[in-house]
Amino acid sequence: MKIVLLVPDGVAVRNYIYSDFIKELHQANFEVILYHQIPIPALQEIQNIQGDFISEYRIIPNFKEGILSRIARESCAYARLLYNAKTLKNKTILQFWNGNSTSYKRVLLLRISELLGLCISKRYSWILKIEKEYDASILNNSATKLVETELAKLKPDYILNLHQRAVTTAPIIAAAKNLKIKNGTVIFSWDNIPKARLISRYDSYFVWSDLMKLELETVYPEIKSINIKVVGTPQFEFYFNDKFQLTKQDFFAAYNLDSNKRTVCFSANDASSPYEAQYLEDLCEEISKIEEIIQPQILFRRCPVDLSSRFDSVMNKYPNLLFPIHPDWRIASSDQNTFTEIYPSFLDIGLLVNTVLHSDVVVNLGSTMAHDFAVFNKPCLYLNYDPIENSSFKVKDVFDFQHFRSMQNLNAVEWINSKEEFQDKIQRAINNPENTGEDRMKWIQKIVRHPLQNNSSTLANEIITLCTSV
Repeated sequence: MKIVLLVPDGVAVRNYIYSDFIKELHQANFEVILYHQIPIPALQEIQNIQGDFISEYRIIPNFKEGILSRIARESCAYARLLYNAKTLKNKTILQFWNGNSTSYKRVLLLRISELLGLCISKRYSWILKIEKEYDASILNNSATKLVETELAKLKPDYILNLHQRAVTTAPIIAAAKNLKIKNGTVIFSWDNIPKARLISRYDSYFVWSDLMKLELETVYPEIKSINIKVVGTPQFEFYFNDKFQLTKQDFFAAYNLDSNKRTVCFSANDASSPYEAQYLEDLCEEISKIEEIIQPQILFRRCPVDLSSRFDSVMNKYPNLLFPIHPDWRIASSDQNTFTEIYPSFLDIGLLVNTVLHSDVVVNLGSTMAHDFAVFNKPCLYLNYDPIENSSFKVKDVFDFQHFRSMQNLNAVEWINSKEEFQDKIQRAINNPENTGEDRMKWIQKIVRHPLQNNSSTLANEIITLCTSV
């Protein structure tokens, strides 16, 4: 049997292509073909890791959306955000509409899309109608015709999209459906569903949890429950693989950390969170006041796609307290804003595993790292204050996002409500981790299917079943 995996950008590489998912498919006698839009160095990295498990690499054809198609897609996205906000009773969902741009043409397109989206949001059937018209326009696109010719020759048994919001994969899915090739998509992250960026429609949807399945059924009522498969996600499997784990002494020695000290990990968000550097400085300032004999050190891991210099002044100010271990993500070109040009090295898996394994507690603003630390039953402290007065960015808005409703009735994290709370709450988390966010294991079990170490095989087995069913 043949399976085509769609890899539209470097972000999809770590969670699926580096995981055991490829090996599971190979062992089930699947010929694995990658349709990708990632740079040559990333392909070389994949070939070094997966070897003969991947038989062929093909580039996703260039796809230029027509202006009417683009307006239809953006209008449906805006309409769905309005619909989702109303259905889920959560106005913060509307913040996922990015209506700002420095381009006059794009601003005009977005204003038109907003107006049309507002109109079609009045009836759900109108959203579905415009989405069908968008699908029809994609089917007639020259990129779709090219892909359809290729797929007719390849004759794959299944096509799986590894990032559901990538527009460049739309022609491939359109061609697959026209050729009656079975297809599906993973939902890439725990917060993706309400964001209204499910570009195509698929035969099957692979989600993290029963909670995510319910959410997908709620905001996409046209999707049948039987077509939504709960398989978890492979991204947490690496923590259970001994080959990635170093001793604390070896890992700390490599980065000039003191293995005799307790360690606080500060994991930063991307540029959409504008005050990460201020949070880091607040943390350093307060930790520096702790008596030196019990003073913990701070391990700093920035967001992999944030290549800015905004943390430099803090690192220069606290060189004996703050130790950066930057993610090992590579840039294939100077266009740092293009996700297709940024990709993780395989070595970064080990960096992340050992960062979590050998830190005592993590501090961040609503990051998924809370779940990474929960794998080892370690506590997380969520930042819950505005470091800049009268800022348009409000931390309350972050924790009102839909995916944080999964914490309802759970004491899954501890909250840092002001910079003055850092000392006390960090020391308590280090000395009594069982009393800090004691429901963290219940939360991760709600978010991701367990056991975590079996999710690659679960996804592979679901695809095998779908391919062999009549």
